[in-house]
Amino acid sequence: MPMERKDIDLIKELMPCVRCGQCRSVCPVFLAKGVESDAPRGKVALVRALLEGKLEPSKALSEKLDQCLLCQTCVQDCPSGVRVDRIIIAARERLAELRGVPFRKKVLTRWLMPNLGRLQPLIALASRMQNLFGGKVVAGNYRLPRYPMPLIGKRLLPHLTGQTLHTLVQKRPKNRKGAQRIIFFSGCMITYVNPGIGQAVMEVLQRNGVDVVVPKEQVCCGLPSLAAGDPETFEGLRQHNLKVLRENDYDAIITACASCGSTLKEHYGPELPMKIYDFSEFLIDQVKLSPPLLRVEKTVTYHDPCHLRKSQRIKSQPRSLLKRIPGLSFQDVKDPDRCCGFGGTFSLNYPSLSQQINDTTVKQLVETNAEMVVTSCPGCMLHLANGLYRCGSKAQVVHLAEVLAASYGPMTEDGETE
Repeated sequence: MPMERKDIDLIKELMPCVRCGQCRSVCPVFLAKGVESDAPRGKVALVRALLEGKLEPSKALSEKLDQCLLCQTCVQDCPSGVRVDRIIIAARERLAELRGVPFRKKVLTRWLMPNLGRLQPLIALASRMQNLFGGKVVAGNYRLPRYPMPLIGKRLLPHLTGQTLHTLVQKRPKNRKGAQRIIFFSGCMITYVNPGIGQAVMEVLQRNGVDVVVPKEQVCCGLPSLAAGDPETFEGLRQHNLKVLRENDYDAIITACASCGSTLKEHYGPELPMKIYDFSEFLIDQVKLSPPLLRVEKTVTYHDPCHLRKSQRIKSQPRSLLKRIPGLSFQDVKDPDRCCGFGGTFSLNYPSLSQQINDTTVKQLVETNAEMVVTSCPGCMLHLANGLYRCGSKAQVVHLAEVLAASYGPMTEDGETE
């Protein structure tokens, strides 16, 4: 394989790895499989061998590099500061150039994710048809499929309401003039699958004097395309979103999905005139928080999404918000930064491995005896709900915004508590 300039830059990126092995002690994939080539330092060695021409590009190599959650646990613990996540993404891109993007990835990153808006008319139809394929509704408003389904098997599915966040926004009362005006970048899962989370985010922000707008023209942040080694599709999505986000003069951009937030901060932030905040970060650090007053008589624990705790360094703010809710008893987990094993398409491509990683995380959540597991990522929510159901737990999985909205209480048309 002829070496290009970007290959030389990538070699410089991985050179600081001294193979100390610290990454082996924390990598969820290595801990599950126990194979050296599945450890971060093993993957770095494979990438270097590929770039130096000692290893041919192959399906087996692609699969090895695909078996990375991009959770950044190794990055967080690396004493040399090696950005393994960036190395893996760059290597996937190089392999895609040499071998092409697999058909399955093309369907997801080039057709489905950039065109989710076109599927909006089908949401209502899908919600009516789910009774045919989805069985009983379990804790947290998820459904257990009656039969194994393509890609997902018999894992839990979100219960569809027939609404999207855009349709819910149209039915909401107009914002009152607030002290701050923000854009809510809701992301794909919240917009089309979990619109109730988006509604809760908006309610909590409005209770704290913030005007909220949800641009209908926003599209996927592009992380699935970037992670798949498809930078061309990612850049197209990024440029579209940058245009949408620049169109109006707002004080900030808020995200309520950890993956969207980390992607926007790293790849969008330098080209935007306003700052990007996670929902919890904004409430704690940027506004004078109105205290939630209604009691939530629950024992809860909190799961840190990897893209929030490790990528954005946000861990105290969600806990601070939970501890302000009257009646709520908080129990933290033993290893709060343990990955849940979701990793977006990772859980679809490697379901057994993903579930094995998830089982370890769920076991610690169950040990807290929490009635409710709170997190800040819709993907983590789905994966944790499935894991808890598999082990027989009755704990409900909810988004941080939903718990806060419940403690603030229902809103009247003028934006006050009923």
